[in-house]
Amino acid sequence: MYREFKFKKGKVLFGLIFYVLLLLIFISFLINPEIYIRKVFMTERSIIIIGIIGIIYSSSVLYSFIILLSRKYSIKITEEFLIDNSKYESLGKIEWKDISKIQRFKKNNIELTLNRDILKNKNLLKRFLTFMHNWNYNKSILISSALTDCNTEELFVTISGAYERNKLK
Repeated sequence: MYREFKFKKGKVLFGLIFYVLLLLIFISFLINPEIYIRKVFMTERSIIIIGIIGIIYSSSVLYSFIILLSRKYSIKITEEFLIDNSKYESLGKIEWKDISKIQRFKKNNIELTLNRDILKNKNLLKRFLTFMHNWNYNKSILISSALTDCNTEELFVTISGAYERNKLK
């Protein structure tokens, strides 16, 4: 069995535009914080802190969307392994023997519980994005169908079917 899922380039481009606009808004928090001040809740200092945090997060997600543009497929399933490229911080090649459990997680995600350390060889940006998207990052990874050309149910059935066939080997 061999199956590839590609990216929906329109959604990736929308993500790029969205995070560029968000980055510009957060930059304006730093440049001109006084226009965002509300008498009861916000001070200039808190707006600047929100701007700094927002710039760090939105620029890292923007970078991850730029990287996705160069990838040819988001998920590739073969008899020996699964290649997850659905996000910048994805692990890439995952052998079926390294997976202990597959289950649905919320609306657009599939959770794979792995038998090995996930963050072992990741750089700081990938660790940060993994932590921001998956609070249970030490034990599992999330595969998202949000940017792929299939729905979550089709992706789940394909991955779990391939896992069941290859788990017996």
